[in-house]
Parts: sequence; C-alpha cells; structure tokens
Amino acid sequence: MLEPEINGWDGIERRVAKRRRHRRYRFIDRRHGFDRRKRYPVLGTMRDHPWIVVCTILLINVLSLADGWFTAAELGLGIAREGNPVLAAANRQGPLVAIAVKLGAMAVVSTVIWHGRRRRSILALALVAVPVFGALVAYHAGMLRGMGWL
Repeated sequence: MLEPEINGWDGIERRVAKRRRHRRYRFIDRRHGFDRRKRYPVLGTMRDHPWIVVCTILLINVLSLADGWFTAAELGLGIAREGNPVLAAANRQGPLVAIAVKLGAMAVVSTVIWHGRRRRSILALALVAVPVFGALVAYHAGMLRGMGWL
C-alpha cells in the first residue's frame, strides 16, 4: 500500500459514501427524434404534412376493422380460433365485448400515433403496422376464398 503522504491519499474510500448510493438517471437528449442536421425523406414528410399521418391512421383502422370482420366470420363458421389472447378472453364474455375491446384498442393506438407524430419511432411503427395489417387481411381473405366462403 502506498503511503498517504506520498500520493496525497488519506486512506478513506469516498466512492462508497452516501452520495454514491442514490443514483439518478437523467436523459439529456430532449429532441423529438428528428435531428435537424439530417434529412428524413419518408418520416420527415409525414412529420411535416399531418394529412399523411391522418391517412395512415385511417388506413390502419380500416384494415383493423376488416381483420375483425374476417376473424368474426371465421369464428362463426368454426374454421379458426382467435389468436389474440386478450380478444379471445373478451370473446368468451360475448362478441360485443370483443368488438368494444378491439375498437377501444384501435382508438387508443390512433390517439398515440396522432399525439406522437413528432417522434420518429412512432411514425416508423405506424408505417410498419400498415403492411402487417394488410398481410393479415390478405391471409384471412385468401383462407376464406380457398375454402369457398368468399
């Protein structure tokens, strides 16, 4: 061990004091997700033109309603099961409860997208939701057409 008078250390470890036990995490970055120095061709256009965000929200809602309609038809015909556990539990309570849960969830999602339209991650997730719901509706339509019900 080094002598205290040589290097100026008095032998007391101060890093374990009370002030070090209470950690505070601060997120310094307060930007909304868009760097002014960069260009964002798709997401920047969505941010600058709110009507594009409105059209995206409407498209997500229409595709969600189509998914709900196809799912209800398949459940009524007995050829499928509900894959969403929340909607399956709501459907056990009654079909109107499932419809209310689906519409309520879509209202919440639409509100989150609209109020988060200044954040790049929210806009990116909204753009990802469109093809996901589109593929789901295409799957339902293909399945019902293949079975001769559509």
